[in-house]
Amino acid sequence: MTMKGLRPPKAIVWRFRYIMFAECPSIAVLVCFLSLLYSTGAAPPPVVPPQPPPWTDPQAMFDNLFGKEGDVDEKVLAEIEVSAREEQQVGKSAVEAYLADLKRQRLRVVERGKDIEYLRRLAETLHPMMDRRKRYPAIKVYLVLSDRCDARSFPGGHLVFFRGLLETADNEAALIGIVGHELSHLDRGHHTRRIKQMKLAERTFSGRQGAISMDKSFAVGGVMMRAWLRPFRSDYEKEADMDGARWSYRAGYDCREMAKLFLKLHERSGNLKLPVPEFFRSHPAVPDRHRAIMEEYQRLQAEEPKDALHIGKENLRRRTVRGA
Repeated sequence: MTMKGLRPPKAIVWRFRYIMFAECPSIAVLVCFLSLLYSTGAAPPPVVPPQPPPWTDPQAMFDNLFGKEGDVDEKVLAEIEVSAREEQQVGKSAVEAYLADLKRQRLRVVERGKDIEYLRRLAETLHPMMDRRKRYPAIKVYLVLSDRCDARSFPGGHLVFFRGLLETADNEAALIGIVGHELSHLDRGHHTRRIKQMKLAERTFSGRQGAISMDKSFAVGGVMMRAWLRPFRSDYEKEADMDGARWSYRAGYDCREMAKLFLKLHERSGNLKLPVPEFFRSHPAVPDRHRAIMEEYQRLQAEEPKDALHIGKENLRRRTVRGA
């Protein structure tokens, strides 16, 4: 049988041509281009592998949005102002998105009750030690009814604690150190640095020099919320640890209990040493954190000796702050 005998009917050929050029013009152009290359003896274009969606690489996505940590000159960011009102607006949107995400996970969040009042009193104990305490006259506290051991802070003075943290801490001294850690992120402007990055990016993309457009920034859904779930820089986390230890010590608590809590949480995890990407590592290594706090305790004892430091096992059990 000749090749001519295998030729399809003309009706089918014309139908194929119609589909290619009328309904799929982009494919038709590509076919013609490849045919031309082969007919002239030119090599076909290299095959480019498909690029993964941006959300499969969170680090790259956030680096593209806000720039890598080392890419933005600190002097440039220092010239960008973030008003308390702007921070409140960003913080409100971010924490609301986070709480909505917890709700989708079927986790209940409470804003009232004995535990909330207890955490709020602990925050009030350390609040006078903050350099920027006037910027945060009121600290808003939320409690997630979950066994997870976690705590987070959001711009504007929002603190979110998980019930598992209260149940795992052995005493009030350990818990107030964690409260101080989260307050430190606010006091040192770790959150406002990210807002400055947002403002810088908005100016760059829009070509304007105006204020940040919050509506535009939050139009991408949960991206902004997840920006505050990103780990802080390692040096920021170390600063927060030191502030939590220092403030609790000056308030009369034994900050060594905070270091012990870190070791306890580490042991609960089974001391697993998994190759976790740096993006998902929210804090320095636990042994390093423990050692740094213990060294800070020795330094504080040398500079500000205190014979009796409060631990407060019963305070934590009763949910009553020392001196209340």
